[in-house]
Amino acid sequence: MKKIILSIVGFIFLSLGTIQAQQLPHYTQYMYNMNILNPAYAGSRGPEVISFGTLYRNQWYNAPGNPKTLTANVHGAFNMSNGAGLSFINDVFGPVKQSLITVDYSHTLHFKKSHLAFGLKAGVNLFNVNNDYYIVHPNDPILANTFSDTRFNLGAGVFYYADNYYLSVSAPNFMPSKYNGGNGYEAKDEAHLFVAGGYVFNLGKSLKIKPHFLLYNNISQKMQADLNLNFLFINRFEFGTSYRIDDSVNFLFNLRLFDSLRLGYAYDVHFSDVSVYSPISHEFFLNYDWSFGKKVMLSPRYF
Repeated sequence: MKKIILSIVGFIFLSLGTIQAQQLPHYTQYMYNMNILNPAYAGSRGPEVISFGTLYRNQWYNAPGNPKTLTANVHGAFNMSNGAGLSFINDVFGPVKQSLITVDYSHTLHFKKSHLAFGLKAGVNLFNVNNDYYIVHPNDPILANTFSDTRFNLGAGVFYYADNYYLSVSAPNFMPSKYNGGNGYEAKDEAHLFVAGGYVFNLGKSLKIKPHFLLYNNISQKMQADLNLNFLFINRFEFGTSYRIDDSVNFLFNLRLFDSLRLGYAYDVHFSDVSVYSPISHEFFLNYDWSFGKKVMLSPRYF
């Protein structure tokens, strides 16, 4: 039975001569993975702080060939106005594996109580299809395709933020790419647009409420949306819920172990058609801020 399902996965991706590769997966905890989506976020923690982050997402848990995504990033500021970062995404979905390696640069304008950053992202997309474990009929000229290709990636973003709110607009890859594997087989990436924002309402020393939203789409899809509401206790324990329209209800938890280290987990319950194969997804993240030079007092990281 599993072999049959695997062949169906391969057929969905590889039949009809076209495959739509995932360019950037969606994330439930995008507010703590912002550097992946928006290069303008690089260096937002200020000088003398280097930020490290990693996130792992197992979507449609235990479904054959389900998407598994690992991201890693590091970023910091050279001075008050200029920052840089390095990002990595490894996304595996059935027979398709795509890795993105990008370098980020940001320039920030400072106002009295807020900041406006502009960012550029450049790198490469490493695309690979390997059907050795997914195709039941290896003699099919399309389904038997195995190939690799590399394309250049260019993106940009704007990030406006203060201590208790942010607004992000970005296109991490606005250069559509096509990968031609022969025999009528074609894969492509499409440009994506992400719009995100959040606010921190202070209800006293012990409780804060943090609504967030994320809007995203590409050329061939309608706009999708995530709506989040998180509760933060004593600047250390956070939990919340989110609704991904027409797809899932999600539950988020994270803990700030000390000033510079935060870890979190999200549990997604899907109700879309794909929930027949698996109704849940898991997501984990870890963020660490390393301060160096003179003693740096890190402000609470709300996003």
